[in-house]
Amino acid sequence: MKHLVSLAIFIALALFAWSSITKYYSDEQQLQDKTKRYVEVFITEFEMTSMNDSGKPVYILNGTSMKRYNDSDENYIQQPVFQLLQTDKRWRVSADSATINDKNETIKLTSNVVMQQQDIEPITTIRTQTLTIHTKTQIVKTRAAVTVTQGNSELKSNGMVFNNITSQLELSSNVNGYYLPHD
Repeated sequence: MKHLVSLAIFIALALFAWSSITKYYSDEQQLQDKTKRYVEVFITEFEMTSMNDSGKPVYILNGTSMKRYNDSDENYIQQPVFQLLQTDKRWRVSADSATINDKNETIKLTSNVVMQQQDIEPITTIRTQTLTIHTKTQIVKTRAAVTVTQGNSELKSNGMVFNNITSQLELSSNVNGYYLPHD
């Protein structure tokens, strides 16, 4: 008889627990929860290296944090440092934040963007507020105001297009400044 009473109490508690769980988590509510936006991936202090088809590094991306939401194709990065690694055409690009779009193969850097050519003297520096890098073609674009300095020379423009593969820089409009030859 004791076992029967214990079994009856156990079954009653199990039914009570099951009914209370299914009451709060119905199929309709589960569908609603899936539509809520949440951080799907979060990483701090990361370094990411992208390779080409032959396994050679094309670029390195560092940042203090990266997050991706469940309803987005984009990754959001704080304090990004992006390094283009082509031989003899190395650039380091930093900003306050960036958005990576995997579908479009782009990185959009925003706020206090500084692009510096590496391994060359005098250093070429490009400053702007927004910059989009197409990682596959290595085309860098902006429509924002740009300041390009090299040594004592300075050029300003509204917008630019830079091709890292050919090293061609096209300043878009309202170009002004001065060029002083360096030694």
